[in-house]
Amino acid sequence: MDLEQYTQYQETRRHIQPGFAYNTYLCTIPQDFDRVNLHWHDQMELIYIKRGSGSVSVNLENWAVDAGCIVPVLPGELHAIEGAPGERMEYENIIFSLSLVDSVDADDWCHGVVDALRRGALRFERPIRPGTGLHRAAAAALDGADAACAQHAPGYALLVKSELFRLLFALYSFRQTGGAMQANGDAEKLKGVIGYIKAHFGEPISVADAAAVAGYSASHFMRVFRRATGRTFVDYLTDYRLAAAVYYLRETDDDIGTVAANCGFDNISYFIRRFHRRYGASPGRYRRNPKNL
Repeated sequence: MDLEQYTQYQETRRHIQPGFAYNTYLCTIPQDFDRVNLHWHDQMELIYIKRGSGSVSVNLENWAVDAGCIVPVLPGELHAIEGAPGERMEYENIIFSLSLVDSVDADDWCHGVVDALRRGALRFERPIRPGTGLHRAAAAALDGADAACAQHAPGYALLVKSELFRLLFALYSFRQTGGAMQANGDAEKLKGVIGYIKAHFGEPISVADAAAVAGYSASHFMRVFRRATGRTFVDYLTDYRLAAAVYYLRETDDDIGTVAANCGFDNISYFIRRFHRRYGASPGRYRRNPKNL
């Protein structure tokens, strides 16, 4: 698991890693983490709620979700996940590259469908809620992929891939009319800010720096960011840096001071206090016993 994956999924379990670009992360809020902060990536994602309830936002549009709901997230879309207060929510994060169902042949009709999905031109119900034809078809495909992974028979990756084609067929069969599913202006601006954090989290970053990346004034940026994420930019940045610190504590032998500095903390005492507040242990204790904390 690389740094970007770790900041999103942290301690969660990967159901499979079959040697191709398909993974299922089994996640629980709040057991694994409080929330999944606003982020984006280049893969397709399906958030499949198994138990409990919460909310999922995509491109700053927020929906209440409960058991059975499926939320497809297209490549490049900003998204975040939260559980309902005081409730345990279990879900699968299914991540795969659309190249798995694409064709190198530009004349292949299927290529046009995948390309439309990439561009957001293939519109569909979102969230996909139980009781609809699309849900029955999509859930059958995802459950079939899970079953193939669980059985792990020789060649099971072919079954997983075939189920992804069934999912694609479901999205196409129940497609909706209308324009492309496009992000609003604020979502696109915040994507740039989050990309900047990924690239520069080890350096000093101020609210003014982030606002400049978005092209907003500092005051407007703070309002937009708070409205989009439910938290301040400073809190979001600190959480990202702490998650990165956990990754480096687990994956490297760097001393605590080096980890702190590489994650943007110029004061080691402050780093230790914030780490303890977030994870309930000092960085050194966490490194020695990460599974028991």
